[in-house]
Amino acid sequence: MSHQQLEFTWRNSEQLRGDFIEAVTALKNEPADGTIGMSGSIAVVRQLLAAGLLDELHLLVHPIAVRKGMRLFDEGDPPIPFALISSQTFRTGVLNLVYAPAEPAGSASYEDAKVHLSQPER
Repeated sequence: MSHQQLEFTWRNSEQLRGDFIEAVTALKNEPADGTIGMSGSIAVVRQLLAAGLLDELHLLVHPIAVRKGMRLFDEGDPPIPFALISSQTFRTGVLNLVYAPAEPAGSASYEDAKVHLSQPER
């Protein structure tokens, strides 16, 4: 989604126009086999999460605390439950995590989740 006209040099790509959420909903409702993928923009991911339009969330977690930049999840946003589908650790220490939406577990908070934390096995 862009406000500028874009020219794509790769296959199977298109620019969405109009209301973003409406355009993604229409695209998901098309009778086509395949995967819709996107990368980057935190603002886009936030909108898709809020609208319930993400089937999977792929996160790469790097072993560095940058301590600046936009956060994916802002304070005050309602909790979004996820279930871990897969995880992979690269030699560099980067984690590749794939999550899917999960059923809400009530009004859970971080304090509630800490009960389930334990020391990792070594």
